[in-house]
Amino acid sequence: MAAYVHMSFLSSYTVLPKFKGVGDVLALDVSSNEPLFGTTFHSFRVINAYSTNTVDHRVHSVQPEVLFPDLGFPLLVVGDLNIHNPLSDPLRHFSPREISSSTPYFEKVPESGLALLNPPCEYTRFPLVGKSCPSVIDLAFANPHLLPLVKSWDASLPSTGSDHIPITITLAAPSLNQKPPRPRWADTDWETLDPMINGFKVPAAPSCPTPPKLDEGMSESRNRLVALLKEHTPVSRPSHHAKPWWTPHLTVLRREYHKDARAARKHDTPHMREVAGTSKAGYFKAIKAAKNKHWSSFLLTATPQSLWTAKMFTYGRAQPRFPSLPGAETPLQMNKVLLDHFFPPKEAFSPPRRLRPHKSAPPLMTDEIAAALSKCSPTSAPGPDGIPYSTWKQVNKINPSILLQILTPLVLLGYHPASLKSSNGVVLDKLGKPSYESASSFRIIVLIRTISKILERIVAARLLAAARSRGLLHLNQ
Repeated sequence: MAAYVHMSFLSSYTVLPKFKGVGDVLALDVSSNEPLFGTTFHSFRVINAYSTNTVDHRVHSVQPEVLFPDLGFPLLVVGDLNIHNPLSDPLRHFSPREISSSTPYFEKVPESGLALLNPPCEYTRFPLVGKSCPSVIDLAFANPHLLPLVKSWDASLPSTGSDHIPITITLAAPSLNQKPPRPRWADTDWETLDPMINGFKVPAAPSCPTPPKLDEGMSESRNRLVALLKEHTPVSRPSHHAKPWWTPHLTVLRREYHKDARAARKHDTPHMREVAGTSKAGYFKAIKAAKNKHWSSFLLTATPQSLWTAKMFTYGRAQPRFPSLPGAETPLQMNKVLLDHFFPPKEAFSPPRRLRPHKSAPPLMTDEIAAALSKCSPTSAPGPDGIPYSTWKQVNKINPSILLQILTPLVLLGYHPASLKSSNGVVLDKLGKPSYESASSFRIIVLIRTISKILERIVAARLLAAARSRGLLHLNQ
């Protein structure tokens, strides 16, 4: 076994190899004077192993007790373990010998509190010769102290010429990993909200307000409405460990399987082993059936928009490239470089001191709002407030006067408030670039507030109608 550590890493951390007395196992203790990853731990351990078959095919050269110690600090276990198990590759057909040789390892894993990091069916070995099928034998496990620090497990690096593909495991501080709770807008309690939305009042705007005064009044009404919607919408915390195919029935089967397995180890009688084997077979068969059912259901209900999601699930998603820009050492510096490139500074626009209604502007009608909403996709990503178009459609269906009263002053006064222009920027890399050390190798998608996009659609429709009525557009436009 060998380990390579970058010199820049050694300048900040201490790396101490520890040999376990077995030739195929190498442990590295990484230590620092400062706490690591924003935790209270000053060190973590990486165990790398290469486990091979012995004369007795049921026994491997590296035993589970050596691989999976119970430690009180972060532990990462990686290696080519040469074992096949339904937990890592549920679609594979297993021989009794493969099951018997891998079972001790995957039974020891939960006993030591570790979790498998490999995504199911993500192959790590592709045989270069012979008729062997691709397999999942390069495994990674994390104990409870390290699991919150695991940001990603990725196998998208190019081949090194070996039949094993390189794997990247990224660790980061928990505060950087945790995403904020996300509202589940599909589960909004509209039955409770219905009377509240019907009774929602929007204060009338002044006839000739100043821009800050108009922005303040509009923001106050919008924020009250957004708070009311979020208060009656459950939230979820996205996680790459989530299993959308999991069912309550599988929870019961898992509990029964572990109970029977513990009883078989304790009493070790033929009858108890048979019961444990039956429970295990039923549990893994149910997992396979649940995954197939979930996948089939997803494909049956797929829309033209979700076909891209199906392709991503089938082929996997490439790891996004992080900008590496010259002269940008910190996130703030990188943010400034990207903003200066995509949004060069311009001369500041001075709004009028007082806004006055445009006498020629027709009053805003509910039909215009409904027409603008009908063209908004419910799957479009929302802006900073997180409100999707589907929620605005439901609000407008219950009480059309809300959006009408919020947007009417903006249309009549011809003013787009600064609070509606705030947005989220998503940096994406352009494919096929020879180098990613320039801001031009990336692009930014700007996600503005959905209520602002509704206002833009209304104004765009009015401009289009005015241009056509004056013959400013060609018939084919």
